[in-house]
Amino acid sequence: VEKEEDLRSKHSGSTACVVLVRGNRVTVANVGDSRVVLARENSTDTKNLIAIDWSKDQNANDEAERQRILRSGGFVTMPQEEGLPARIWLDEDCSQIGLAMSRSVGDHALKKVGVTSEPVVDEYSITESDKFFIVASDGVWEFMSSTEVVALIQKCFDDGMGASDACEILIKAAMEKWKEIEGDYRDDITAIVVRLGGLWDQDNDVD
Repeated sequence: VEKEEDLRSKHSGSTACVVLVRGNRVTVANVGDSRVVLARENSTDTKNLIAIDWSKDQNANDEAERQRILRSGGFVTMPQEEGLPARIWLDEDCSQIGLAMSRSVGDHALKKVGVTSEPVVDEYSITESDKFFIVASDGVWEFMSSTEVVALIQKCFDDGMGASDACEILIKAAMEKWKEIEGDYRDDITAIVVRLGGLWDQDNDVD
C-alpha cells in the first residue's frame, strides 16, 4: 500500500476487519476501529441475546495502545467530551495530523510514532448458543452500542427478515443517528450481518 502512489496513503488510511470461520473455530483479525460483535443466547433470558465484542476498537483511549504510541514517540490528546476518541499526533503542539485510530492500513505519516497496520488477532469457538455476528465500521458504532445493534438485528430476525434486510435496517438506523446528532455529516457506514445457524446452507443469506 505504501508504495502505491495513487492511493495517497501517507495522509489517509482505512480499517480492516476480517472474520474467518472454519467449522466451529473463528479467527478475527482487526486493524483500526471497525468492530465484530457476536450475538449469543442468554441462558437466563432467552428472549434477549447477549452482545459479545469479538474485537477491540484500536485507538488511544485504550491504555495499552496509548502507551505503545507514547513509547514510539507519538503524542496523545485525550477527549474533552465523553464518547469522543483520543487523537494521535506527530508533534507536541498537535499541529501535524491528528488520527483517531492507533492502527491503520495507510496513514504512513504516523508510522514512525507507532501507528501500524499489524492486526490484533483473536480466536474463538462457536457454540450452539451463538446466533449471528455483525462486522461494521465505526460509522455504525459511533452512536450505537453493541447491545443496541444486536437487539435491532434480533428484532429483524424475529420479524422474519433475512440477513440482507436486517443489514439494510441497521445501516438506515445508523444513518438516522448521524443525521439526528451531526446533521448532514456522517462517517463511513459499512456493515455485514452473518447468521450462524445453517451458515453453510445455500439458502442462508449474508450481507
